[in-house]
Amino acid sequence: MLSKSNREIFFKLIQESSQEEIIWMSGYMSGLLLSEKDFQKFRKKKEEKITIVYGTETGNAKNLAFDIYKKAKKEEFQVKLISLDEYRLKNLEKENYFFVIISTHGEGEPPSSAKSFFNFIHYNKNLFLKNMKYSVLALGDKSYTYFCKAGDDIDKRLYDIGAMRIVPLHKCDVNYEDQANIWFSEIVNFFKKKKYENINHKIYGKISNNIILNEKGTDKEIHHIEIRIPNKVQYLPGDSIGVFPENPSNEVDNIIKYLKQNRKEEFEEYKEKNNMFNFFKRKKNILFLSENFIKKYSFLSEKKNISLDKKWKLIDLLIEFPMKNKFYLKDLMEIIEPIKPRLYSISSSPTAHGGIIHITVSRHSFQFNGETVYGHCSDFLSKLKMGDKLFFFIYKNKMFKLPDSDKDIILIGPGTGIAPFRSFLYEREAIKATGKNWLFFGYQHFDADFLYKEEIQNWKKKGILNRVSLSFSRDQEKRIYVQNKIWENKVEFFSWIKNGAYVYICGSKTPMSVDVEKMICRIIEKVGKCDSRLFIKKMKKEGRYLKDVY
Repeated sequence: MLSKSNREIFFKLIQESSQEEIIWMSGYMSGLLLSEKDFQKFRKKKEEKITIVYGTETGNAKNLAFDIYKKAKKEEFQVKLISLDEYRLKNLEKENYFFVIISTHGEGEPPSSAKSFFNFIHYNKNLFLKNMKYSVLALGDKSYTYFCKAGDDIDKRLYDIGAMRIVPLHKCDVNYEDQANIWFSEIVNFFKKKKYENINHKIYGKISNNIILNEKGTDKEIHHIEIRIPNKVQYLPGDSIGVFPENPSNEVDNIIKYLKQNRKEEFEEYKEKNNMFNFFKRKKNILFLSENFIKKYSFLSEKKNISLDKKWKLIDLLIEFPMKNKFYLKDLMEIIEPIKPRLYSISSSPTAHGGIIHITVSRHSFQFNGETVYGHCSDFLSKLKMGDKLFFFIYKNKMFKLPDSDKDIILIGPGTGIAPFRSFLYEREAIKATGKNWLFFGYQHFDADFLYKEEIQNWKKKGILNRVSLSFSRDQEKRIYVQNKIWENKVEFFSWIKNGAYVYICGSKTPMSVDVEKMICRIIEKVGKCDSRLFIKKMKKEGRYLKDVY
C-alpha cells in the first residue's frame, strides 16, 4: 500500500498522463517486478532450441535417442524429441539445431519411418537450410556392406543444401554406447564453447613476452607467448584459452574500398549505423571462407559456378562473382560467418605462474592459391609484441585434469602437445606432489626442436620427472616416433598402467593419437595378455585415459 503522500503523487501523475504514457509506465513497472527467476525463464525461452529426431527399424535408434534426450535435459538444453515419421517436414527450414539419430536398413536404405524425410531432403530442389546447424549419429552393423549408409547420405545431403555441420558424422557398430557418448560429448562441448564466445566472457590481457623456441635448422616456428592477466582470472592445468584472431588491415581496406565503389549508397547508409572497419577487422571471417558460406553466397551472386575446390577470400569472391542488383549489402552481412576462436592449451601453472598465462603456438603455414600463407590465428599471435592487447576467454576442460597428487601420470605429448604437460609438471612441482611422472616427448630434431629442453632436463635432475622418453624422428635414417618409444619401454609402461597410472595424450588427432592408442593396445595384448578393448574401456571409466587432441 502506498503512503498518503505517494498515493496523491501517483493519482496526480495518472490524471496528467496520456494513454500512451500510462501504457509505457505499466510496462516499465512490469519490468521492475520481473524476478531473477522469471528473467532466467524468459531468457531460456529466447535461447536457440534443439530438435532431436530419430529413425528406427528395430528400436535401437529410438532407445538411444531417448537416452540422449534425457542427458540433454540434464544439461538444461531447450530440447524436443520426435520420431521422423511424425516430424512435420515444413518445419525443416525453421530449425536451428537439428540432431539426427538414424539406423540403416536393408541395402543401405533408411528405416521405413524415415523414408518420407529422406526423400524430402534429397528430391526437394528448392530446399535451402541456411539457418540449420546439425549433426548425425548413424547406427549400423560393420558385418554388412552398406554400413551406416543412410546416416552417411543424410549427413552429406544436409550439408549440400546449406546446413552447417557442427559435429562430424559418427558411425556406430552394434555396440554403440561408447561412440554415442563421444558424439553427445562433442555436442555438449560445442555449446560450451559457444557460450564462452560471448563477449561478456572475454578477458583483457597484455603480452609480456613472445619468443621463438626453435633453434636454427628446422622449418618449424614455435612461439612461447606470455600474457599478463587480471588477478580475478582463474584457470587450472589442462584448461585452454580461446583467441579471436583479427583480420589483416590491408584485407579489410580492400573490402571497404570495393564496397564504396560498387555499393556506394548502401555502404554510406550502413556505415552510419556500424563501424565497418571494426566489423571486418575483428568480428567477421573474410579469409579461408567455408564451403557453407560459399554455397549461401552463390544464391546472391550473378554467377553460380563458384569452385569449392579453391580457397576463397571475401574480396576475391566479391570481385569475381559480384552480387545481383536485387540483393542488398545487408543480405551479404547476414551470411558472413563470425570469426571463430582458436583454442590453445595453457602451458603455465596457476600456482607457479600467478598473474601470467603461457601458451605454446606453432605458426602454421600452407599453400593457398599457389602461395605460402600462414594460419589465421597462429600468424596473428606470432606477430604480437610486448605491450600489445589480447582479448581471449578461458575454456574449462573438465575432461583433462590432474588426478590426486599421489597418483602416477604418463604424459604423451609430441610437438606442441607438450603445452598442457608443462603446466602439469610445474603444478606438480609447486604443490610437491608425491605421484611419479613419466614424459614422452618427440619432434623432428633434437638440436632444433627440443621444446622447453632446459626445463625438462632440470625436472629430470630434480626428480620431478621420474622417466623421460625422447624421440626425434629426423635425426636418424629410420624415423622414430613416440609410439616407438612406448613400445621400447613396453614392460615398464604396462606395469605403470596396471598399477593405476593415468595416461594423458595431447597433440595431433591423426595420425599421432591413433598410432599411440594402437601401440598401447598392442602392449596390453602382448605384455599384459589382456583384452585391450576392455582394459582401455575400464581405464576410461575410471578417468585414467584422457585425450586432448586436435
